[in-house]
Parts: sequence; structure tokens; C-alpha cells
Amino acid sequence: MRFIPLACLALTAATGLHGQHVHVSPAGNDQNAGTREEPFASIGKALAVTRDAGQGTIWLGEGDYYVGDGITLDTSSSRADGEGIVIRSEGTHKAKITGARRVSSFEPIASSDAERLISEDARKHVLVADLKAQGFPALGKMPDKFRAPGVEEVIFGDMPMQSARWPNEGFTHFTEVIDAGASDPIHWVTREVYRPGSFKFLNDRAKHWDITRGVYLHGFWCYEWADEALKVASYDAETRELRFAVKHGYGIGNPRRKNSKRQFYALNVFEELDQPGEYYLDRGANKLYFWPPNDITNTPVFVSLRRGPLVTATGVSNLVLQDLVLENGCGWAVQLKGCTSSRVDNCLVRNMGLGGIRCSGGTDNHVIGCEITRTGSRAVAMSAGDRKSLTPGKCSVVGNHLHHLGRYDWGGGRGVTLGGCGNRVAHNHIHHCPTGGVSYGGNEHVLELNEIHDVCILYSDVGVFYTGRDWASRGNTVRWNFIHSNANNHGTGSQAIYLDDCDSGDTVVGNIVFGGVGRGILLGGGRDNTIQGNIFIDLPKGIHVDARGPRGITLDKPGSWNLKAKCEKLDYLGPLWRERYPRLATVLDNDPLMPMGNVMRDNIFIACKKPWALSKGVKPEWLTRENNHEFATSDFTFLPDSAAGATLDLAKLQEVWSRVPGFTPIPVDMIGPEGLGTQAAKLQQE
Repeated sequence: MRFIPLACLALTAATGLHGQHVHVSPAGNDQNAGTREEPFASIGKALAVTRDAGQGTIWLGEGDYYVGDGITLDTSSSRADGEGIVIRSEGTHKAKITGARRVSSFEPIASSDAERLISEDARKHVLVADLKAQGFPALGKMPDKFRAPGVEEVIFGDMPMQSARWPNEGFTHFTEVIDAGASDPIHWVTREVYRPGSFKFLNDRAKHWDITRGVYLHGFWCYEWADEALKVASYDAETRELRFAVKHGYGIGNPRRKNSKRQFYALNVFEELDQPGEYYLDRGANKLYFWPPNDITNTPVFVSLRRGPLVTATGVSNLVLQDLVLENGCGWAVQLKGCTSSRVDNCLVRNMGLGGIRCSGGTDNHVIGCEITRTGSRAVAMSAGDRKSLTPGKCSVVGNHLHHLGRYDWGGGRGVTLGGCGNRVAHNHIHHCPTGGVSYGGNEHVLELNEIHDVCILYSDVGVFYTGRDWASRGNTVRWNFIHSNANNHGTGSQAIYLDDCDSGDTVVGNIVFGGVGRGILLGGGRDNTIQGNIFIDLPKGIHVDARGPRGITLDKPGSWNLKAKCEKLDYLGPLWRERYPRLATVLDNDPLMPMGNVMRDNIFIACKKPWALSKGVKPEWLTRENNHEFATSDFTFLPDSAAGATLDLAKLQEVWSRVPGFTPIPVDMIGPEGLGTQAAKLQQE
């Protein structure tokens, strides 16, 4: 078998020694020569020196580099015919580009403030810092509703702290809706939302809160797949009615399951500052109230200030960010817009209020070998290539460790979000996400050789790999991924690979799904998908197919999925698309909303309670099912108990597929970041 070459393997081996060398140190001086012996003090000065040449390597010495205004590069910073600019640390992860400033002094909380705290213990431990007196700028206003607020927060050492919340762990809930503020569903799950809604609080806890200071509740207000934080407008202590200040997109309460529990927690509540690690930022008075988890004389306290990206590059060619720490900003760490042949290589990205690395447009850009963690939302958002002309972006997210994401934005808290045409997500290790691991849309992407576990922690009706609602999103390949040990919440639960809402024309090959999820694959009414050579072990359902298309959905009705309109926007009947996707050209000719043309062959089901689940309305003759095999756990002595958290030895899976004639072996030794070396060795041998 020949595997697809990794275009970025050569990039990871590059040293990045381009042109002239400029040195920067926190102990330097911008009047110096910029040499190792006489370094500059600022990255801005180093960029000014390299800008004229359009190339050069900027070496950052060990220490912190505060970028309150961000680092900005544009077309004047590089030449398309040059080697570009490299910004790298002199020692791996020794240079830290930060969007936060250190808080220098704290005092005990004043008794007048302390008496408002619910916890008596907190009154003895909470400290206060006057940020205005220390020269901090005015703190930004919290938005009235948000997924991730993108505003200042507190970091202790290298860990983000928790805005004062209740309850301290987990969630509370409500069941009684007083005012949904919305109609019953008018189309699928959509409701007409008239006004901010209200519900009856479970107990009288909220009577202690000063709502006028800006209290927020974060939760699932209607469905288990639509979280949002909403500002509270009022609370009636007698009736316990809590009313929001802003509308939620679907209204309050699930109209399909009356009186069902809706979980949430409160945050930014001064009175609930009641345990170590919690803080409250008084944005009007510019003060920080903080109960430090350890001695603040030994561990620094920071407040993130940089709202925009730490690094923004627009239209730049051959930019390299290498071996850096990028941390403690309110927004994104790196934003590449319309760049070419650029990469973020072996960087540690952490504690960002929004996300890690966002790449939009351009071509041949790569995120390689990075660790991205503790972001407010996702780790990497990448969209490149042109769908209409099917021009590939040739961008990639390869060999990264993406974990503990979505601190605020549960729905967006994935490892990778991918769009456009012709990009690659491979060899990544993704875990601890509130929703799935990878979301994709567009055409001709390859998502392969990733290991994903401990995701779908909070969401339901979610996929570890997720795509949907687009007939034209074709030609994508999801293969050779190891998916295990994930959560399966109530409701629709989680699926290893979710082809949602009539997604069509994808290929799902050679994936290994071991326990955790409710379904190996949920094919939600789509067409022309190929599901081949996958192994499903210890699942409630192996492959689930439904016929959701006709259920209240029309092709172009306002509020619908607009399947036909999306195709027309891409000129799907033009010569290029007709040649590439001939079945799409005839989609309207034969029951277009029915799940036809799907091929499922050579799949292996082991200890799956229901290997096949065909929903009402799905005719078996619509599906091509060939050479699929079912086994019991007892057929293979090496299989562990997935429910007990045991680890599956992938090397032993050959014993499984050796029993299935014609099964194409899965390159299990190449899965995950460690598999990059194995793949490189195999390519050299070939």
C-alpha cells in the first residue's frame, strides 16, 4: 500500500535559518546593534530591521515579551520570492509572547466589600488589587451574550483562573419555564423568538446576588447542542423568576421535551467568590478581587489585556513562528489571513480567550507539532482553497497535541474546524473537548491518522468527527483514525463520525472505534457516501442510517437547510462539477431527500449490540451492504473492557482483520503524532 506523502515532513526538519539574524532579549535595548551580544529589546524593532530585506531570522531570548498592541505583519514584511521571516525562540518554549501584564500588589479585601461575600472563609482570604492605580487600562465591558467573551481574565502562574461561579463544580438546573419567549418549533428545531425568556430558579440562591453588577448564566437553554452565556436582567426573590436581558436563539426550555432539565451555572458573580482560584474583575472600578490558590509572592498573577490576536499576518509569504510560547490573550494567538507558504511550528499555545491559531485563505500554510491547550473556544480554525473552482488550499494541521479546549464556548471547543477545499488534518492527538474533536465542511479534505478521546464531554447530538447540511460538501476522506473513550450523553448522544443533515459524497475508511460513543457512524439522511473497512468495537450501535430529509424539510424554504441553493451557488451543474461529482448533478432526479447511493462494505462489528440500525423510512434496498462481518468479544481474547477504561492494543488488531477476506489493513503504527516518524520512514523506503 502506498500512503499519501506528507508535504510538511520536510518543513518540520527545516532550521528556519533565513538571511540575516537579529537577536532580541527582555534585557536588551532597541538602541543596540541587534546582535547576540547586543540584542534589541522589542520584537517591533527587530521586525523593522528585517522588513526592508523581506527576510531574516529573529531570535528571541528567554523571557516574556508583552505585546499589548500585538505583532502585525503584512505584505511589506516579506517578499514572495524571498525566504521570508522567521520568529523563533533561542531555546524551545523559552521565549513567551504574551498578551497579559503582571499584577504587582494586593491588599486584603475591605470589610465593606467582604461582607457581601457569601462565604465567611472567603472574607479572610480574598485579596484586592487596584489595577487603575497600577497603570492598567480600563477593563472591557462584558457582552450581554456570548459563547466566548473575548475579554480580560486572570492567570495564576501559567493557569487561567475561574471567574467567580456557582455552583463551584458541575451544574444546577431548572425545569419550570415561565416565559419561553418563543413559539413552538416552526421548522425542524427553529423557533420564532420574540423576547428574552424566564424560568423559575430551583432554589433561593440568586437572592444573594447583585444582578446590577452583571451576572451571567451559561448553559443549554433549549437544546443539548446549543450553549450560550446570557446576561441576567432581573430576579424576583418572592416568585424565584429569573429573566434574561437578551434573547437566546432558540428560546427558553425544550419545546419537544416539556419540563426536562436544562443545566447551567452562574458566572461573574461577586458574591460567589468562595474558593481558591476564583476571581472577580470589577470592570467599572478597575479592580481585581482574587482568592489565590497559592502564595502570590512565589507565583505571578497576570491579567490578559490584548483583545486582538497576539500575532496577525496578512498576505505574508514564508513566515515561520517556531518554538515559541504564545499565551494569555483575550482573543486568538495567531491569525494568518491570505498568507502563503507559512507555518506555525512546534509552538506552545495556551490560555487564550478565544482560540489558538486561525488560518483563513491563502495556500500552503501549516500548523505543525504544536501543543494548544486551555483555549476559550477551539484550538485551530483553518479554511483555505476555493470550493467553486475546486482549487485546493494545500494547508494542513499535522502532528499537534490539542487538548482541554472550550473553556467558555462548549459548542466551538473542538481541536480543529476545517473549511474550504483540499486541506489535511493528520497525526493529531485531540482530547478533553466539551463537544467533538474535528468539524469539517467543504471539499476534498483528508482527515487521517488522528487519535481522539475524552471528547463530547458536555454536548449531545454531536460527532467526534462532524460534518453536515450540505449536498455539495463532497470528496472528503475520513480514514485511519482511532476514536475511543469518549462521552455519550443523554438525548441523541455522541457518534464517532457524524454525517449530519443530508451530508453526502464522503468516504469513511479504516477507522477504529472502541467504546464510549453511542454510534460508530450516524448517517443522517445523506447520499453517495462510502463506508468501508472500519472496525467498531463494543458499541450500542455500529452504523445508524436515518431518512431525516423529508421530515419537515424542503429544499429552499427559509429556515431550512437550503441544500439545492448551496449546490447552485457552487455551479454544481457546470462542466467541472459534473465531471468531479456526476452523482450530484443528478441528485434531483430520484427522491433527492432519501438516503440513496450509500455503500457499506468490509466493515467489522465486534460486540456491538446493534451492528445495523435503520430508522423508520429507510429501505434496506437503498443501501449497498457487502462483506460486513459481526463477531463477539469472546472471539478475540486480547480485547479489553472499554467500559473499564482499558486501552486497546492496536498492534493486535491484525488478528481481527485477518479473518475478513479482502479487508485492507489499517496502518495502526502511523496513528497519532508519534506515527509521523513511522510514516516518514515508510515513505523513504518506498
